[in-house]
Amino acid sequence: MVVGGFVVQCLPDERNKAAQALSALQGVEVYGDDEQGNVVVVAEADSSGELGEVVKRMEKVDSVLNVGMTYMNMEDEAEQIASGESTPKVFDGRKRKRDSLETP
Repeated sequence: MVVGGFVVQCLPDERNKAAQALSALQGVEVYGDDEQGNVVVVAEADSSGELGEVVKRMEKVDSVLNVGMTYMNMEDEAEQIASGESTPKVFDGRKRKRDSLETP
């Protein structure tokens, strides 16, 4: 299991609505928020790749401006990699070309 801690920045006036939407996501638990629009979240997933998908879902919540990771624990996944049970996906640092956003 992989666990990540996040500070999710939201529009201040809509932080309660955003916190409710975030807490409705599978594997996401909201721990608090402040008047500036920061929402403290902990998310769990089976792998770091799945945690990345949870982050993408959090980013799609209305009024969310940014999802910033503050902590990540992946001991279980690291042990699986060390024992040969799992192979990590390698990121080479290069962005892939995206299709043009312009419509013909």
